[in-house]
Amino acid sequence: MKLFKKVLAAALAGVLALSVLTGCNNSAATVTMVDALNDWAKIYGVDTTFEKGDEKLQAQVEALVKIVDEAGKKIDFKDAKDFDDVRRKVMENDAAWLKLKDWAKQFTKANIGDGSPLYGYGFADISAALSASNSKNIYYADQLITSETPINPPDTEWVGQRVPNWIAGDKSYVAIATGEVGGKKYMVVLFQTTAEKNPDYKPNQNPDKN
Repeated sequence: MKLFKKVLAAALAGVLALSVLTGCNNSAATVTMVDALNDWAKIYGVDTTFEKGDEKLQAQVEALVKIVDEAGKKIDFKDAKDFDDVRRKVMENDAAWLKLKDWAKQFTKANIGDGSPLYGYGFADISAALSASNSKNIYYADQLITSETPINPPDTEWVGQRVPNWIAGDKSYVAIATGEVGGKKYMVVLFQTTAEKNPDYKPNQNPDKN
């Protein structure tokens, strides 16, 4: 339960730790960022392909935003100085916590190599609308990737310098939603991929040193 709370709290922190995205609906934002993510992968030589997610994935991320936005309407944020204060107030709201807990139940644990979906969230701090400049959007894409955190990871083993026994698949589906809570507009991305065996993982023959 403590681990679950930490994961969900981290996910919500990602949702809230965002700035303004204007002039772009969810579908358009997704298409724009899919292009930027693929450009980012080419520039940095990352063997990952990004595609727009299906209606189910879009509905899942929009449901998360709706929970946060609706909860925010009943929370007093007048003393909130920054995004951390806003996040804390939402997490301390019992009604919001219960709804977020129910939302997270849909993501059953992914398994390694069996094709079961692995979900993760990412966020970008965007102070203006998605730019007409592709280079700026690639900068935003980098934020999305570097902040990506798995929601339902498989059981993880570690070896050596903390090398895990699994890695994310090379194809990722993307859905984006935007909202506003506590006077703060934000964007959150939901990634759907798979968990695959990590070829660099070599089981330690001395488990006590893992």
